[in-house]
Amino acid sequence: MSKTVVGIVGNILTMEGGMFPGIERDYVNRDYSESVTLAGAVPLILTVQDEEEAVRSQIERVDALVFSGGYDLDPQLYGEEPMWEQGFIYPKVDQFYITAIKIARELGKPVLGICKGIQAINVAFGGTLYQDLKKQVPGSIKHSQSSPRQYGSHLVKVDKDSFLGECLGEETQINSFHHQAVKDVATGFRVTAMATDGVIEGIESTEGSFVAAVQWHPEMMASHGNKEMIGLFKYFLEKVEKEN
Repeated sequence: MSKTVVGIVGNILTMEGGMFPGIERDYVNRDYSESVTLAGAVPLILTVQDEEEAVRSQIERVDALVFSGGYDLDPQLYGEEPMWEQGFIYPKVDQFYITAIKIARELGKPVLGICKGIQAINVAFGGTLYQDLKKQVPGSIKHSQSSPRQYGSHLVKVDKDSFLGECLGEETQINSFHHQAVKDVATGFRVTAMATDGVIEGIESTEGSFVAAVQWHPEMMASHGNKEMIGLFKYFLEKVEKEN
């Protein structure tokens, strides 16, 4: 029996130094592919494409998708002008994410979104974001940790009757590397995890094909042996196998 193939939706990295400054590279952090492999599947990196048919052709060849983290999302995609705190954006990458999310839903491919992935999924289906938590959410805790990526930095409460609840329980420690987050949840989705300050950390689809997304980076913890986060990827694969 052949292994499940998981497409990891990639990003573009612009080199700032070295022999070829300014050159662009297709990439994902290796933590993603290692986590998919640890869960028992085969990772396949999907590169940023301009044409919709090229995006569709990539997605047709995989069984499921993981949307990786990356730069801030363009606020104009959810009807806002940029605040001073808005970070670097790459509209070409953003459009690729949005297009890929919609095609994945059309084709019924299960999806796991991570960090920028949860934000792009929410925006693709009509939701909005906080452009900067420190500015817009008074009393929010620190969501960009100053410790190695594999360590949890704060607690999240999880809905026990959800995908995350089934694999993580009702609370867990997670790592945190973001300053933006889901604000208004898109129609067809529900909140499944939340930080103690009320910031949304997980959402899940209530209609259509299976979609779950988290604001933290489970792949960074899983690749360093965190059993809970390896379990998250394994449980996602179980969902994929059921869908297929």
